[in-house]
Amino acid sequence: MIPPSQFSPVRYQPEDLILETLAKPAPGNPLRYTTHILARLLRLLSWPFRVTCRRLKSRRFWKGVLIFLVVTLLLFTPRSTRVLSPAHSAARGYEYGLVRWEVSNFLDKWVHHVKEFIPGVGSSDQEKRVRLQRYLQLNEEISIVERDLDQEASAAEPDRDRLAVLQEGLDRLESERRGLRNDVEELMESAIDGVLRDLDIGELGPLTWPPVDFRLDSTPRVLVTSPRDRIQRLESVLIDPGITLAEREKVEEAVYASSGLSGIVLATGGVATFPTVIPEDRDLLSTLDVAAHEWLHAYLIFRPLGRAYWSSDDLTTLNETVADLFGEEIGRMAYERMTGETLPPAEPFVPETAPDPDADSDAFSFRQFMRETRIKVDELLANGEIEGAEDYMEDRRVELQEHGLFIRKINQAYFAFNGSYGDNPASVSPIGEQVQEFRTYVENAGELVKVIQGINSYEGFLQRLERERSAHQEQSGK
Repeated sequence: MIPPSQFSPVRYQPEDLILETLAKPAPGNPLRYTTHILARLLRLLSWPFRVTCRRLKSRRFWKGVLIFLVVTLLLFTPRSTRVLSPAHSAARGYEYGLVRWEVSNFLDKWVHHVKEFIPGVGSSDQEKRVRLQRYLQLNEEISIVERDLDQEASAAEPDRDRLAVLQEGLDRLESERRGLRNDVEELMESAIDGVLRDLDIGELGPLTWPPVDFRLDSTPRVLVTSPRDRIQRLESVLIDPGITLAEREKVEEAVYASSGLSGIVLATGGVATFPTVIPEDRDLLSTLDVAAHEWLHAYLIFRPLGRAYWSSDDLTTLNETVADLFGEEIGRMAYERMTGETLPPAEPFVPETAPDPDADSDAFSFRQFMRETRIKVDELLANGEIEGAEDYMEDRRVELQEHGLFIRKINQAYFAFNGSYGDNPASVSPIGEQVQEFRTYVENAGELVKVIQGINSYEGFLQRLERERSAHQEQSGK
């Protein structure tokens, strides 16, 4: 064994060892002399590569590598050859082009990441902040033009010239917004990543896994199906965001005609693809909220809780409710990190069954209205009154219009989708309040996720909640 004192303190790179051995000219030996020249030339030519490798020893580089690997798996995983389900059959021709979207957006973001390493080409943080402000301003301008465009188009005699001018202006604004989104995304991703690392969640050495990576874009719609005799989410098929109202109704009618199922095409607030799709037209806080929500879905898919998402309605609701709470909390922290502002504290959790002394008994409550509607519909369906339940839902939809609230359609599929979110008015699940209660027993949303991420059943969640509740009661002396 060689004593430690005999180890050389000098650390060699592999190419340095080779060059040191070969690159010694030997007078009178043409072969060795030629080898020396070639080795020196190789070292000179490899200099840019070696410098680049040293520069790429960073989290951004490995984030790009991970993104590439994940997208490759998504693109080259064989697709199922099974017979199309009623939902997929009805949606044919209107499906969201997920593979095409992944390829085009992945390449665009990859090129942007590469440019960030080139001196003088990448944008500074200050430049990104200026572009963020312009991006948010464009959202407001686009909203105004869209409103004017809709108003002119709905006139009895639309002015075609004005419509053309408005459309041209809208196209110009949207083009400018698309040109800013790479830097805007990078700034937001960095803020969320910083919060996640502060909370010690998703940390994998120098990386965050999965990487915080999203695309600001038009989010797809979703076709949801449910049986008519009960409220149960059967299928969800992503639909192209450009589908017209008439086409949406055509798809919904096709679902019913082919299978007798209840179907509805709804908007989505974001989709956990990779990179995730985030609405492009929201304010900063809302965008960060949705981005953190969708990141958590990507994170949980590697844990038992996320993998059990489709195993039962309760697990779907649990996943979505935790993601809602997590997104809201991490989004607020990322917002404060980016802006330096301090947001007002979130309202403390109060069980919905608890009376509100400040509530106006005569004021209209959408949450209470939809909760009452859902309970009544469940009762009618349980008694086998399917048509009666559907007539009741339509009557309630019309009634909402008297309060200035317009919902295109309320049916079993509507409640099946919106009921998946525990804090949604369309849900009658106790999971919303249970998750909120659980949050009061831990330090932050990150701790909540780490405590329950290994759970793969609703019963397991309830057992853990009871243990946390008992421990809290013991600590508080109750």
